[in-house]
Amino acid sequence: MSNSSEVPAILADGVNALAVHNGIVRVQFMRLGIDGKPQPVVELQLPASAVKSIIDALRKVGQT
Repeated sequence: MSNSSEVPAILADGVNALAVHNGIVRVQFMRLGIDGKPQPVVELQLPASAVKSIIDALRKVGQT
């Protein structure tokens, strides 16, 4: 997959928070600041019905 200038690339060091409300899964990613403390960087919002297929795809990446 190539990185297009129209699609932002965001580096995250981990997940800061995860919540489910009204069928939407919200995953807040964080990165470590200069002081070593986590700072929120982006929030990904997904329909709950899509989460299983996304997790399955990520597992395939981990197997390579």
